[in-house]
Amino acid sequence: MTDTNRSSIGKKVALGGFATALAVICLYIASILPTNRLFFYAISSMFLLALVVEFGTGAAVAAYAATSILALIIIPNKLMLIPYVLFFGYYGIIKFYIEKINRLALEWIIKILLFNAAMYILYIIVIEILFESINARFPIWVTIILGEVAFIVYDYGYSVAIGYYKYRLRKMLRLEK
Repeated sequence: MTDTNRSSIGKKVALGGFATALAVICLYIASILPTNRLFFYAISSMFLLALVVEFGTGAAVAAYAATSILALIIIPNKLMLIPYVLFFGYYGIIKFYIEKINRLALEWIIKILLFNAAMYILYIIVIEILFESINARFPIWVTIILGEVAFIVYDYGYSVAIGYYKYRLRKMLRLEK
């Protein structure tokens, strides 16, 4: 193994460990705070973008799995991990592939369908399985529309974060290729 390969593996492990640790910290904060949970779920998902940019989706998938497993071990309230595991954790990886299509309308259709599928699964888990007697504050269609608006803002923020990482933060961290 050459020194260049060892250096690359070392960078991958270090960045993966750092991203995993920060994501777990954000998930822990989301689990203990009474408000701003969605913000911390969103932030926890953004640490994987550096891995996707630098090393591809394989490293990001490994960090997603490590984050999910560590969070299951560390975080007392396992229910708080459902949004991360069902959507936020892997979204950056899926976004990478969806945006390779390079047809904006089709990309948005796929992204919104993916989000709605994750919301539906979350709804089934929370309402139908865990809390059968819960009464929703809003009709389901209002929740869906508000969720989709929040998702569009999240996706835009994720894209901005990718640009910031690629063109500013990457230089400061000296990770450029």
